[in-house]
Amino acid sequence: MAADSSAPPNPVEAASADSTSVPSPELQRLWFALERRAWAFLTVVPAHPGAPALETATAILEAGAPYAYSQKIHLQDATGITPADAPRLVLELRERVARGERVVVVLDSLLTHPASLPLALAADGVLLSVALGETDFGSARKTLEYVGPERFVGSVIFPKQKKKARAPKDKKKKP
Repeated sequence: MAADSSAPPNPVEAASADSTSVPSPELQRLWFALERRAWAFLTVVPAHPGAPALETATAILEAGAPYAYSQKIHLQDATGITPADAPRLVLELRERVARGERVVVVLDSLLTHPASLPLALAADGVLLSVALGETDFGSARKTLEYVGPERFVGSVIFPKQKKKARAPKDKKKKP
């Protein structure tokens, strides 16, 4: 499920009926686990700064594509949102929901970017993105406390991401 962490074009529209590929069994189970709780507006919050929230949101869109039928799923990258822009974006996303769309919003870590909190609180549910071997229990617990544990619909756990190898430095021996 881990993918390139570069941001997608903002916003991304996914017309669910257009997908011809079948998601992995893990992604299908994720979709149906989310479907047990009625939602139209879902936020994905990283358990710690740098956790794969965008990858989690992308996985949700991939998983839901064959099952959402003609309903559109809108992916909104809200990373870097300012406190002044958060209320405006909440209203914009609620308008999308009122038009029959589903919305999945990627947030920054609430530990380092509290301006994301209004979006998490406005959503029908919050999904926690955790990176094995990287997320510490304290960060995950604080994130749960900021939003309220009752608002969480679950978590997605990603394996530890491998660090990219550095290019070797030119070493010159001094004579």
